[in-house]
Amino acid sequence: MSIVHGSVAARLARIFPNEPMSLVADVDRMGARFDQLANQRPATCGAYALSYLLPPLGFIRQGALDLTTEDALAHLAGVVIEEYEVGPSEQVARRVAAGELNEAEALRDFGSIWYRYPVRSSSDPAASGTSPSGVARAIAVGTGGALATVPVPGRGSDGEPQLSSERWNALLDLIGSHLASWSVHAIFNYESDQLLKPEAPAYQSGALLRPDATDTIPRDDWGVGHFAGLAGLWRRPWGERWIVLFDTYKERGFDGYQPQPAELMRRALIREDGRGGGVLLVLPREHIARALTRVADLGLVTGMWDNASPDPDDWAWEPGR
Repeated sequence: MSIVHGSVAARLARIFPNEPMSLVADVDRMGARFDQLANQRPATCGAYALSYLLPPLGFIRQGALDLTTEDALAHLAGVVIEEYEVGPSEQVARRVAAGELNEAEALRDFGSIWYRYPVRSSSDPAASGTSPSGVARAIAVGTGGALATVPVPGRGSDGEPQLSSERWNALLDLIGSHLASWSVHAIFNYESDQLLKPEAPAYQSGALLRPDATDTIPRDDWGVGHFAGLAGLWRRPWGERWIVLFDTYKERGFDGYQPQPAELMRRALIREDGRGGGVLLVLPREHIARALTRVADLGLVTGMWDNASPDPDDWAWEPGR
């Protein structure tokens, strides 16, 4: 499903006319970057979410690493790729080492399979992907500490949901009221099958405009845990809260722009598949202490969750990182 390119607000207004939205800071630069990206690699959704966030915020390089490239971000995030990806990547690396290809040629012809930097691998589908700690590490290290994260898990340490409807709405109020003053962004780690199916025939503007869209459009059946970043949030004319995601596959939604009911995202963050979920708030370091306090005031405990992907070996989140 495609929409005409342009400003993000204008694009979304074609789907939801007369429904003003609150969009994240630098959303048009993010959208311009996002529109240029191909689909994610098989296990890189957490790192991919940073490829349209960090460069528009001014973070292009970290040392020798080009932060506009997915494999560099995957390296920083400690991504665990799928075992079948290892052989093809190593084959390209051998050809580069032998002088058969230079790096530019290899990136042009094999950029979707070649990992230039060390990443881990696993034959276990549950382990492949990115942990929330890995995403937070890539943000902290990639920006030299200029940006940090506030992780809000969907469930508490006792396994019970901590994102009640009341706390979730209060958290969205907090995010919405500080989109500009804190330049706060959000990356969701969620169970896909709790959301509307963005590839369903019914997932069209006409159906999405109906007050019963949440009940009549089928749920997703992708069966995965996923990461996606926030583009904006708003209330529908009948009061229901919705959000817009930047997805990692362009066929999901409207060229990758994916509107979803906020209540379904709350359930997706809590998850029912036995793995942990949550939301990473991404902010400039100078706002982190205040954000941590405000989140705690909502009755929410911060900390990382276990989504089954291994954490980085050399980094652990703590308040302020």
